[in-house]
Amino acid sequence: MASTPPEPPPKAFKKVLSRFPSGVTVVTTRNQGEPHGLTVSAFSAVSAEPPRVLVCLGRDTDSLPMVRESGCFAVHILGREHARLAARFAKMLPGVDDLFEGLAVREEVTSAPILSACLGWLDCTVESSYEVGDHTVLIGAVRALGPGEADGEPLLYFNRAFRSLASDPLDV
Repeated sequence: MASTPPEPPPKAFKKVLSRFPSGVTVVTTRNQGEPHGLTVSAFSAVSAEPPRVLVCLGRDTDSLPMVRESGCFAVHILGREHARLAARFAKMLPGVDDLFEGLAVREEVTSAPILSACLGWLDCTVESSYEVGDHTVLIGAVRALGPGEADGEPLLYFNRAFRSLASDPLDV
């Protein structure tokens, strides 16, 4: 019987993954009347029929219990002009106590706050969740969606920094 090879150390794993660019989103929810949110790069479409998405939230985030209790979340796809918003919801801006202060916010189908400042948004109910390592994978059933007030290039996260597209699309 073959032995299981050892897993690489987390630091090496993170270093390699930092070479993979990902889009940047803000995930919001509302629990007991209070809005909550965080910046998330682990987001993906899962299915078009029916429309399903996934987000991965670290188990130590303060928003995960709020999403579990509320049963809903909204995903906001950020544009390159939203780097400060991404930093805000990543709690990287000193002196920002209320993440939602001064932001245009509304509700659609669920109680999750919908931010106007984004390229697009999806309002979801939690369909299922899976514990995987130090994260929880949430599958969201999309209940409403739409374009945001912004238009343009996406915000990317690459090599541990916010970035934007640097060139025109390539012909292939």
